[in-house]
Amino acid sequence: MKKVCFGVLLLILSGHVFAKNIAYLCADPDFKKGHEYREVALKKLIADRSVDAIQICWAQIGLTEPLWINRPLEIMGVGENTRIYAKTKFADNAAMIKFTHNAGGSKVYNMLIDGRSRAAKGIEAIGLNGFTVERASIRNFLGTNFKNGSVGHYTEIYPARAIQIKNSGNIDILFNTIENIGGYDTSADKYFNGTSLVGKIHLAHRGIVIYGSFIGSVNVTGNTINNVFGYLDADAIHLQDIHCNTACYPGVVSNNTINNFGKRAIKIQTGNTTVNRNKITSSGLSDSVNNKTIGTTGAAISSYCLIYPCEGNVISNNTIDLQRAFRGIQARGPHFIGNNQVTIRSSHKTGRGHPTYEFSMQLYGGMTHFASNRIVGSAKNPHFGTTNYADGYCVKSVPLTDIGDIKYDCDARLPASVIIR
Repeated sequence: MKKVCFGVLLLILSGHVFAKNIAYLCADPDFKKGHEYREVALKKLIADRSVDAIQICWAQIGLTEPLWINRPLEIMGVGENTRIYAKTKFADNAAMIKFTHNAGGSKVYNMLIDGRSRAAKGIEAIGLNGFTVERASIRNFLGTNFKNGSVGHYTEIYPARAIQIKNSGNIDILFNTIENIGGYDTSADKYFNGTSLVGKIHLAHRGIVIYGSFIGSVNVTGNTINNVFGYLDADAIHLQDIHCNTACYPGVVSNNTINNFGKRAIKIQTGNTTVNRNKITSSGLSDSVNNKTIGTTGAAISSYCLIYPCEGNVISNNTIDLQRAFRGIQARGPHFIGNNQVTIRSSHKTGRGHPTYEFSMQLYGGMTHFASNRIVGSAKNPHFGTTNYADGYCVKSVPLTDIGDIKYDCDARLPASVIIR
């Protein structure tokens, strides 16, 4: 056993518990040293390859720069006051904790990570085979939409992300709390009129985003996500294949509770994924952007692939309650959609002044099988004025796309198995 003391800060390396070498970084309540001592101590442990896991107990560690981890490592928190926070303003696009290619198998457990609106990203991982974030609390990360630019050219774009995972597989994001993730728009409407900006994944705010070309399972379960905001684009959970010939990220998005989101609560752009038993609400404005609603409308749940169909996806047993106007469920390609309840309570206009498209379900581009879905409220199709349209069902008969001014050709034919109330 090795014991190193910084004041009353104790650093203990103990041998082989469950075949792991665990280091303890703990602070006495009367700890007098500055937080910079704790930051230095944590960095030393990360660099010590004899350490398999770091347990931080009853300590608050302020970071002045990102933590880079390039080997398998577990970081665990103990105690209500244990947190890692941004002490100073971080570089524009930097994450507080970043796991790089050799860190497969790493885990963050029971940690409070607070950006304090001084950092854009909480946890970032790239190129990992195996990664877990469990029972963490990640909050207060602030990016920007863009400050100067035009379509095709942008500067100073720093999207906010609580958890960003790229080109990695076998991912578990379990029972975390994520809140206050987003950014503020400071430019004129002309910069995103018919824009490709909102379609760029690397420019948009996300609570949890998993994307890339690594093939491996994904499990996003039991998370609570509150207030992911952004005037242009903000998703609470976003999974996306990039340049995959088959589904890169098959898996489950289940039992998550999402309250107030910018564009979408759950966006799926991969196949063989089950989205079930999620509870989604949007109680008015989810952002704080000059009291505006979002600039582009999306859907509470969107399973929407542009290059390859989202084949094999199941959207079932979700409860969606939208006070602000949205599509409830949007799907492109073959799906099973069953036992969902969608409630749309009111109508609004977007920040651009366009009426929102209040469809409980919007479906196109393939055979979709329905069973026992329930629609509550009267959604209105803007193309028919105030006329209620099939209680919110829109089966789109023209392929593609919602770039620019959106024009829908809706078909009133409904599957016989749909239950309308």
